[in-house]
Amino acid sequence: MNRNVVLLLISRITRSLAAGALAVVVGLYLVHDVHLSLFQVGVIFGVGAFVTPLITFFLGLYSDKYGRKKLLMIALSFLPISVLILLLTSNFYLLMISSALGGFGIAGGLVGGGVGATVAPMQTAILTENVPPRERTKVFSLFTVLSNYSGSAGALLAFLQNYREIFALTLALSLVSAIVVVPIKEMYRPRREVKATSEADKDVIKKFTLTGILNGVSQGFIVPFIPIIFSEVYKLPQGTIGAVVSVGGIVSATSMFLTPKLTEAMGFVKLIIATRSVSAVLVLLFPFLASPMLAMVDYVAFTTFRIIALPAQQALMMNLVGEGRRATATGSNQVGRLVPAAASTSLSGYLMKAVSLVIPFEVSFVATVVNSYLYYKYFRKVDKATTEVLIAE
Repeated sequence: MNRNVVLLLISRITRSLAAGALAVVVGLYLVHDVHLSLFQVGVIFGVGAFVTPLITFFLGLYSDKYGRKKLLMIALSFLPISVLILLLTSNFYLLMISSALGGFGIAGGLVGGGVGATVAPMQTAILTENVPPRERTKVFSLFTVLSNYSGSAGALLAFLQNYREIFALTLALSLVSAIVVVPIKEMYRPRREVKATSEADKDVIKKFTLTGILNGVSQGFIVPFIPIIFSEVYKLPQGTIGAVVSVGGIVSATSMFLTPKLTEAMGFVKLIIATRSVSAVLVLLFPFLASPMLAMVDYVAFTTFRIIALPAQQALMMNLVGEGRRATATGSNQVGRLVPAAASTSLSGYLMKAVSLVIPFEVSFVATVVNSYLYYKYFRKVDKATTEVLIAE
């Protein structure tokens, strides 16, 4: 593993530690300390989820043009600024700015990925250029596994109970994440006049953007509110919620050690469809469970099935898109995921308050099923031989 990869890994780990804590406590802080309604929390999360994809798209687009490291450093500075706002004020409008910079709109669980969204295009592109094709799935898996382990450890900070202490620690961790990338040497040489995107790249980007849209809807309706539902519906204390989220992250991360073997055995499309279909059913069951223990087990299970195929998905996209459009492709996929997630999050807060807690979970179920169908429609021609190459790569 070369120096650039190690520095990216350190940055990813420290940022994930911060994200894990924020995933648990931000929603709880807004409800219990700032005394906002679920609708107001939905508005704040919605602002973050609307702004994050715009930031992500333009960072990805311009990083291919002006340099990925420069834009990565800018993106990494947003989270410490966001946490600093949480530490200094409870003003509703400043909290919306904090959510916009921190990407809290879909960060209500380790499976959400909101806090890492803005850095993903540059980080993934830099990582890809530093890893030989045959090692990419393995390295992506390692990054995702360690990121989830770190997020799980960060979730345990919820046991501190004191929100200011938690925010202070996440501020320090996010600053380390930003500083550590400074020595990275970028190999990619951006051209101010970037060649027009090829038809093949356009087609791949379009397909991953469309699948991202359904993914965003399915996550946006439920993920930011999971800790709040554990608290308000299942009456779990904050420390227990942190522990559950932590266990979910650990189990999910550990499961991804199996991703290369599962993809080799099942093929990319079958793995995506099977795991996401199981996750959809478990999500549908979540609000109907009578026992807090069953709810906790269900959460860990649907989180695990949701993301187990993620490393293979990342490798597939990076291998199908040309070098000069990798950050753009990742950014477009994130935008496709996060814009619908933003609308879903805002609507979900209203539905939970005014109509029923159940409806967002039913919508998430349908969106996940349709998402699985799109993977079949678009990528069923990726035969087993191709899949085996991607796993080896």
